[in-house]
Order: sequence, then structure tokens, then C-alpha cells
Amino acid sequence: MMILRFLVCAFLSLTALVAQTPPNFAVVSAASFARDGALAPEMIATGFAAAITDTTGYTVLVRDSAGPERNAQIVAAARGQVSFVVPAGTAVGNATITLRNSTGVLASGPARVARVAPGLFTANSTGDGAPAGFVLTAHRSGSRDLAELFESFPGQTHLEPRPFDSGAQDAEVYLMLFGTGIRGAALSAVSATIAGQPVPVQAAQAQGGFAGLDQVNLGPLPGTFANRLGLAELAVTVDGVPANKLLLAPTLPPSGGWGTRANLIEANSEMGIAELNGKIYVIGGYPSSRVTVATVQSYDTATDRWSLVAPLPTPVNHLMPVTFNNKLYVIGGQTDANVAYTNIVQEYDPATNTWRRLANMPTARSSGAAVVIEGRIYVAGGRPPRGADFAVYDPATDTWTALPDLPTQRNHLIAAAHGGKMFVIGGRFEGGFQSQQADAVEIYDPRTNSWSRGASLPKPRGGLNGVEALGCIHTFGGEFATGVHPDHDVYNPVTNTWLSLDPLPIPVHGVTGAAFVNGLIYLPGGGTSQGGTTGSRHHQVYRPNFSCR
Repeated sequence: MMILRFLVCAFLSLTALVAQTPPNFAVVSAASFARDGALAPEMIATGFAAAITDTTGYTVLVRDSAGPERNAQIVAAARGQVSFVVPAGTAVGNATITLRNSTGVLASGPARVARVAPGLFTANSTGDGAPAGFVLTAHRSGSRDLAELFESFPGQTHLEPRPFDSGAQDAEVYLMLFGTGIRGAALSAVSATIAGQPVPVQAAQAQGGFAGLDQVNLGPLPGTFANRLGLAELAVTVDGVPANKLLLAPTLPPSGGWGTRANLIEANSEMGIAELNGKIYVIGGYPSSRVTVATVQSYDTATDRWSLVAPLPTPVNHLMPVTFNNKLYVIGGQTDANVAYTNIVQEYDPATNTWRRLANMPTARSSGAAVVIEGRIYVAGGRPPRGADFAVYDPATDTWTALPDLPTQRNHLIAAAHGGKMFVIGGRFEGGFQSQQADAVEIYDPRTNSWSRGASLPKPRGGLNGVEALGCIHTFGGEFATGVHPDHDVYNPVTNTWLSLDPLPIPVHGVTGAAFVNGLIYLPGGGTSQGGTTGSRHHQVYRPNFSCR
């Protein structure tokens, strides 16, 4: 009954879909809202007319191509619209649909009737997005779990596709979809794909509990979706006629959970990560050979695919990357795996796939961190003897200015911007991974040109990575004398408190920068054991489920 109540509410929320109510009776599928689509016998349709001002007192008549005029069952009505079931027996061909009340004819309009006119109901009553349906997980133990294919988030009315596990090891996974205009076809004439992959159709028939409502059951789903795609397109075709295409989330990590994406093209560590316009760039670094590379790998978050773009003019590792104003900035780093620190600044323009040199940083350094605040780039820390260095770059004038030293000199740290301030977290005091590690959180305010202290990390960590997401600063991994930290700790700048969350599935270090795009934190690459010889192709993602704003 829950889905039936949901659909009744959906029929009464369609007015916003019509930008301008036509003078005549405009009738569409109540599921897909396809303007040029056909109707089918026993399907649910919605008609729009300015004359509909009440919720009762209307009659809908359907005159088909053979001549008979039949009374349609009205399902729901609201101002400007009425939903009804096309009468059984309506002949294929052109038809006329008339709206009446006690005073006479209010509106009339043409329609095309076909044997099938498949449409799938959606959670937002828009004809696209998440289905108004369920995912059924049937475990080998005999237990079954049923969950909606849509979900809501605090503060927003739009419903999103709800993640589900399509590759459960101990279960078969099925989808239950609800539509209309489908029952006129044989089961063998119904097909479906998810992300282009065929999926079995188990049933496509009248649902039975609600006039005009059909149900399509798909499954068991193949496990090949697991941990690969984000949103996946669901396409159902009935007797050669496509239904409206919807979106599923068969592989998004659960809220507050981990997943993976397509692996890097080349293994890497001690590289930089930056995001620009939905693409993530993995810049420089070195693989297990510890030979610095010029490679720049680009990941498209929309397609889950990697490609190579123009290489760095000067190969560097342990660099400090940021993005601003549609450009990618690579600041400092090392030209070998030891102590060849550099002060060069390289700028990449994705529009032209070209690099150019900018003004040098005041001092040569690597293993610091950079952020952008109000159009200026702040760079803090670095390997000894530059661990306290702090400077700001103005892209508008291509100039650098030295700033008050970082209070605690360190390297292999992270930095994040929040509320117009720079937060510098963790790190280590000497150049090598066996050195003592820091738990310091120091906060720079450009308005006062001064530093202050924040609550310390739960434990000292160097070689860690981090990113700001939904107002929170997430920190991941790191490296110490005998291993790699799996820790995932989150700092709330508003409350000045820390929270420990689920650890990294694959602990990594040697990555400067991460990316937060469309609700996911992306963590590609990194070393999987201490030292610089274990660069990987792993690509881990995390889906945060709370805000610090």
C-alpha cells in the first residue's frame, strides 16, 4: 500500500511540469509525461486544462478511432489537472478526449492510442530521476530486505537515487518498478538494461492493487556493476517502444561508506591531486621505481574514465597543487626522490591542454600544502629546512609575498580552507618517514595575518591526505616507521572537535590533495606500505553523510 499512496500523491503534484496550461485538453502519460507519446488502453493518463478548478465533479470521455465513446475512471484531480484510466477496449488509432462537468464540455483534445505506451513512475513525479520502486535483496539464508530506490536528504525536497548493493555475495538482487501502459505486451516483448548491460525481466503485468498500475520486476541483477559506476541509466523497452529512462545508484557507496572507482592508468605515489570542473588530475609523483614522472592523468567523474593530458614541462614529485579560475597550479616539489627541491610554479590550462611557467615561489620547497582563499594561493610548510615557510601568491599580478612563519615547522601535512581561514593539520618534523609526527592543528586568518591553535589530531600523523567536504575537513591515511595509517578522522571547524570514522579499506600515504565532487570524496593512488616503492593504481571513494556547516 505504501507505493500506492505515493503514486496518488504523485498524480496531484504535476501542475509545475506544465509551463503554460493549453486552452484545450492536453493529455500525457501520468508516469513519463512524454508530450509526443501515445496512450494505451487501461493506462493512467493525466490531462491538463485551465478549466479544472475543483477536485471533484468531472467526467472524462474517450472517443476512439472506431467511434464508441467510453467513460474513463478518474484517479485523482487537482487544480489544472486530472488523472484517469484510459478505458479498456479503446481502439488503436486517433482518439478524442473530452473533459466535462455538470455545466457541459470544459475542454477537449486529440490523443494517439497504441497497444502499449510504456511509462515508469518516478520518485519526483517528473518522468526522470529515481524510480518510484523498490530493491529486493533475497539472501541465501531465506531472509529478504526491501528498500526504496529513492531517498531524501535534510533540507532538500528533491529525491535522489538511493544506493544499493547490486553485487551482494550471499544474495540475489531484484528491482520492483511501477509504471503504466505496459500490460498490453507479452513478457517476451519486454527488455531492460542498466548502464547498457541487459538484465532479466521476470514480470511485466498489471499490478492489481491500483487501477491502471503495472509492475515490472527485474533480476537477478548481474554483479558486474559493483564499485564501478556512479549513477546508472535504467532503460526498459516494451514491444519495441522505449519507456522514459531513469537513474539508479547500484554502485554508489552507502552513506558514510567506502567504495572504489576505475583504477589509475599508471601506478603512482608522492603526487598531487586537484579537481577542476568535474575532472580530477593526478600530477607528477613517482611509481615504485622512485623515478619522477611528468605524467598527468585526468579522471572524468561523469564517465568513470581516465585519460592522459599534456605532461608537466618539469617533472616533480611531492608537489603542492591547487585549482583556481579554471586553471591548475603546480607549486614547488622535488625533481628527484631525495632533496632536489624546487621553487618553480607551473600552470595548466585544460581549455588548451597547455602549460606555462609563472613567477617562482620565494623559497624552494616540497611536501607542503596549498589552499585558495579569496582568489589568492597560500602555501605552508615543507621539508627541512623550509618547514616553517609560509607565502601567498596572487594570480592576478603573478607575485609572491612572504607571510608569518608556520608556528610548528613540518612537512607531509595537509591544509584545507574553511570560512576564509587556512587549517594546517598533522605532518612530520624531519624529511624521512621514520621521523617524529605531529598532531598540531594551526589556523591562519588572512584578515588579521595571524595564527591560532585548533584541537589536536586524535593521534600524530604524517604523510596524511585530506579534503574539505560539506564544511568538514576529512583526513586520511599517512605513513609511519613500520606501516601506513588507516585512520579516517574528521575535524569540525565550527565546534573545534574531531570524530573518527570508518578507516580506509586500503591504507595509503604519499598523496597531496583529494577531491570532493557530487557527494563523493575521491582518493586515487598512493603508497600502500612505508617508503616510496609501493605506488598503486587503487582508486578509493568515500560518501560523507553529515555536514559541519
